[in-house]
Amino acid sequence: MATTYNKLVKQNGLSLIEMMIAIAIGSLLMLGLTTTFQNSSETQREMERSGRLIENGRYGVDLLSSDIHHAGYFGHYFQAVSAPGTLPDPCQTTNLVTLAQAMAMPVQGYSTPAASTFTSTNCGTGGFLTATNMNSDSDVFVVRRASTRVFGSPTLESPANNRVYIQSNPRTANLLLGDSSAIVPTQAANNTAQTLRKYPAVPTNLTPADTYEYKVHTYFVAPCSFGTGTAPAGECEASDDTIPTLKKLELSSIAGNTAMEIVPLVEGVEMMRVAYGIDTTPAAINPTTGFPGDGVPDTYVTAPTLVQWPQVVAMRIYLLMRAPETSIGYTDAKQYNFPAPINLTVGPFGDAFKRHVYSAEVRPKNIAGRRE
Repeated sequence: MATTYNKLVKQNGLSLIEMMIAIAIGSLLMLGLTTTFQNSSETQREMERSGRLIENGRYGVDLLSSDIHHAGYFGHYFQAVSAPGTLPDPCQTTNLVTLAQAMAMPVQGYSTPAASTFTSTNCGTGGFLTATNMNSDSDVFVVRRASTRVFGSPTLESPANNRVYIQSNPRTANLLLGDSSAIVPTQAANNTAQTLRKYPAVPTNLTPADTYEYKVHTYFVAPCSFGTGTAPAGECEASDDTIPTLKKLELSSIAGNTAMEIVPLVEGVEMMRVAYGIDTTPAAINPTTGFPGDGVPDTYVTAPTLVQWPQVVAMRIYLLMRAPETSIGYTDAKQYNFPAPINLTVGPFGDAFKRHVYSAEVRPKNIAGRRE
């Protein structure tokens, strides 16, 4: 019987049809992998954008809340300061007497001010709060306080030239300008040199009162995150980015001179609105506290009168946050509400930015606590 052998058939190549089919299958697989990778990357980027929106909003509220909590802290000093006859200049830097008078208003604000509001102040003439550097749809508010760290503690240190310091005991406070050649500030509010001493005047062999840096922070929303302007430094110019940013003007010392400094804080803050809780009752001065009221807000307003500013014992902060980048395929069709007494609804914006409103009610403990 004959034996049958199966021979392997060797393939010498692919036909054109087979090659085209292989290329088509490979292309489909590559397209699927590319689409999956692209979708995964976009999802990751979207999560990062949402995370930054949440993080920036929470950080902005926490940052403002912390500073407001400390408003009216002037070291050991807790006496009432007579309110000035006009609203203090939030950018005052050279007149220590005026700065000391402004201590009567640890919190001060402006409801959606126009640039002309600051024309006659150093904020306007200095180029800080101008039409190009300020979002006029947002509020502006000021916090005045002392640093929470005793100057020169735990070791002696030299003050910065012409930085403002405050020295106080429970009944008296004085503002001073720093002198870098001394270990303590030595220029008093009446512009006469003096050695720091305990207040009121006592023999010089007693321990001087504690000294703190004096803080004035003016919060506002700017139309850019990084300003390239030089007069003042950091002012927004037309060619700068368009990322709305929460910033503050900070009383500082620049090149040895007392000056306000622009400090960027939180990107994406598109709008800031504030309501102030006013303590009006009882109207009679409490013989124990030396203040009227009881430390509890009786009404909320957006624009306190001159006599109401020392009565602010609570603040409601609202921040409209905008994502740092646009989201593909997203259209903002939402409305964003700011409740009474602000009574404002904004949107829909119709763009591709995601937004969210963050809010907090904050109690300036040093102001309210003195009235309890």
